[in-house]
Amino acid sequence: MKKVVLIAFVVSLTFVSKAQQDPQFTHFMFDQLSFNPASVGFKDAFCLTAISRRQWTGFSAGEPNTTLVNFTAPKIDLIKGGLGFSYYNDQIGFEKNNVFRLSYSLHLRDLGLSDIGGGNFAIGLSAGYFQKSINGTWITPDGVPGGTGAGQDQSIPTGNQNEGGMSFNAGLYYKNPSLYVGISTTNITQTELKALSVSASRHYFVMGGYESPEILGGFVLKPNVLIKSDGIKTQYDFNLHVLAYNTFWAGATYRHNDAIAPMAGLQLLKGGALKVGYSYGLGTSFLSNYFTNGNHEIMLNYCFSVTPPIREEKEVHPYFL
Repeated sequence: MKKVVLIAFVVSLTFVSKAQQDPQFTHFMFDQLSFNPASVGFKDAFCLTAISRRQWTGFSAGEPNTTLVNFTAPKIDLIKGGLGFSYYNDQIGFEKNNVFRLSYSLHLRDLGLSDIGGGNFAIGLSAGYFQKSINGTWITPDGVPGGTGAGQDQSIPTGNQNEGGMSFNAGLYYKNPSLYVGISTTNITQTELKALSVSASRHYFVMGGYESPEILGGFVLKPNVLIKSDGIKTQYDFNLHVLAYNTFWAGATYRHNDAIAPMAGLQLLKGGALKVGYSYGLGTSFLSNYFTNGNHEIMLNYCFSVTPPIREEKEVHPYFL
């Protein structure tokens, strides 16, 4: 039975190779930029976010590993919005992906539009480059090599190959002091990599979150939701965590028909400028019977402000000129 499941897993890798898929994270509420470019520029600070995810650990057939780095700047008055940069590396089995994106959001309030609910709307665009490489010398768990020989997968090359292409995203985003909502799409042009028989699959995202007023003298509830779809399959992520005394939080993310992931973290320094989080995912799909160590994810977020130097002006008495 385990051999059958391993073979099914490898078959699923061939489906992934047919379409460039966007990564998923348990800490999605800390990573809005990679799937919605309109979310950048809403914080009055420079922010660096890094997330490392290991999925299906103990599954010795090429477990997925993903690393993400985001960097965002505060709103820039000259361009009426914010800028952000995003990079992620994704590896699953014999396949590796590298994606670079530069994002811009236009804040509509800066164009003279009135506030709605004390918040601000933004329109975002991003342009990026993605590169995929495939190791054609891979071997399945039952010992069958890839390539173009007899009985082998004809769509997989016999040697290492890589190819890249452009990718474009767009989104809408609204935020006020206690609420955010957004809608976006990635891989708009569905760029095709002909040499690898791969095309970038267009994805659609709906996101939202709320921060409650302080209750019981020091607790804040933070529910979040993310809906993802590629037009064929739709997946729902629900998160609820509680921030206690503006210092530590605990909660869980539930991904429909996939996993439930308890999470905990700390926020330190003035205003919670440094945040560190960890989650451990427990699989709920049939594959969870065949990997032993769950899904691990670590998140680091650091925000800082750059204050321009104060210009000192000296007064000189005319008598001493």
